[in-house]
Amino acid sequence: MTTHMYLVKGDSPPYAPAFRIDNLNNLNWSIDTPVTPMPLPEDTHEENILVKMEGNTAKMDISWTLTDAANFGTLSLSGSNYSFAPEDEINVYEQINKFKEEFVPISIGDGYRMIITDDSGGELMMDEGTISNMSFSVSGSSPIVWNVNCAFYVGNVVAILEADIPPAPTNVVATSPSSATLKFVVTAYDGYASPPSGDSVITGVAYKYKRTDKKGTWSQVFTDPQTDPTDIQYTITGLDKSNPPSNGDPVTYRVKVAQINSNNGTANQYYWKYGKYTTTTGGVTTSVSDIPITWYYV
Repeated sequence: MTTHMYLVKGDSPPYAPAFRIDNLNNLNWSIDTPVTPMPLPEDTHEENILVKMEGNTAKMDISWTLTDAANFGTLSLSGSNYSFAPEDEINVYEQINKFKEEFVPISIGDGYRMIITDDSGGELMMDEGTISNMSFSVSGSSPIVWNVNCAFYVGNVVAILEADIPPAPTNVVATSPSSATLKFVVTAYDGYASPPSGDSVITGVAYKYKRTDKKGTWSQVFTDPQTDPTDIQYTITGLDKSNPPSNGDPVTYRVKVAQINSNNGTANQYYWKYGKYTTTTGGVTTSVSDIPITWYYV
């Protein structure tokens, strides 16, 4: 299967500046899950107390070889497929200058996405985050071959000035999924010592959704103001019902929700909470992110 990799600057399509990574040398996706060992005297190694006091950190290390090519361009999203419109071909040195002058992070809020698609533009893998290091190297034994190394941290890009952006909701629960309809209820964040005031007042929610039983991409960010954002119920209609699974399994969707105020748009930053759907099988109740939707063949 032919795949394509894109380094995209900006939060989300439909249109975003991108670099198509050809001539890939290496891609390494790693996750660090730090644990602190606290062994007690007289205890064996099997009794060692392992304390996880920090969260996880994911990182991508990518290296590729530059060639004279049309690798800069615009990545657009139509339906569930990406398409790349290249700019004019430029040489290796022009590409390096373009990275230095236009593409690397400058603002404290600059975010990026690393997207891998199949040959038809369907999303295979996507991570959001930012570039922490980009280096260009050439050796004396091969003075015309330039290699690029890029370190990419996965996560939410948070600027120091974004302290007034609302935290993620306390809970998002999917209810009564039905044909072509996704319903969910949002419980607003309730951990404030005192209610927000001024431009920090919660004015509504933003949400995104994607189909997960086949290659799918997150939708654009939808925002909806609410007169009472502490009690929010939503229904998303008109979902994709093409090609339901032939084995009878349900189509599944994921939804994520963020609270908003007047600062989100300026900072282009949201703190998301994934929706959960509760199922009970054999008396055992589980909570899952893949929300089943019942479809009918058309």
